[in-house]
Amino acid sequence: MSIDLAYDVQGPADAPAVLFVHGILTCRAHWQLNLDAFRERYRTVVVELLGHGRSPAPKDEAAYHPDRYAERFDALRELVGVERWFVVGQSLGAALTLNYAMSRADDVIAHVVTNSHSAFSDGIRIRDPEAARARAMQIAEGGIEAVMSHPLCPRRARALSDDQRAQFDADMRRSTPIGIVRTMLHTSPHTPLRDRLPHNPVPTLLIAGDREEAFRPAREWVEQHAANMRVARVSAPHAVNIGAAAEFNAAALSFFAEFDSRAAAGGWSGAG
Repeated sequence: MSIDLAYDVQGPADAPAVLFVHGILTCRAHWQLNLDAFRERYRTVVVELLGHGRSPAPKDEAAYHPDRYAERFDALRELVGVERWFVVGQSLGAALTLNYAMSRADDVIAHVVTNSHSAFSDGIRIRDPEAARARAMQIAEGGIEAVMSHPLCPRRARALSDDQRAQFDADMRRSTPIGIVRTMLHTSPHTPLRDRLPHNPVPTLLIAGDREEAFRPAREWVEQHAANMRVARVSAPHAVNIGAAAEFNAAALSFFAEFDSRAAAGGWSGAG
């Protein structure tokens, strides 16, 4: 069995597994400040989105749809050899993992997400398609330097050390800019989930970065309307797991610990 996403698996084969899915304009190095803490108890599975890092950038528009990502995540779960796992999604990755978890609730034990305009917007993700296309074309024309200098690329995060930033840059420069453009054009328009979140079947924790003021209305909507979802607020920007790594790690690990016995009882260890 194989999937068309680059991924890394680390940690004991007999430990519960956690899938990590980053957002747009970042890569596997997005999780540098988090993985060591998780690997004390879990087997970590880190993927890279199409066009990002080492993953390919297919021409087929349909390859970028959130439902195709749900199929890939399910195939990866089987490949790793687990019946059920924990899931973490960041920004656009949160929209993809929410879609996955709600579509395949029996495969997800519990779920952590961060600030995600993609998932929690009010239903119209791309209000000006022509302007969105123009922004995407700036990436296409500017190539990898446009990717690295984009405001959403977290390489400038103050929490990263020089060595961590160098690792991030090395991983991010392996990206395919046209794949990121295709993500903007063919993934982002399909990510809003407000119509489904009042029926969310999977225990979920939103770790919300309060320093991103633009996310406040979405966070308030979640608090009022999303089912099976708690909210933990921390002082952090959009890239919550980087800007407040210690708080993110503590909140996510504490939340997952509530379900460790359920994971063991449900048989999280599979053939792998």
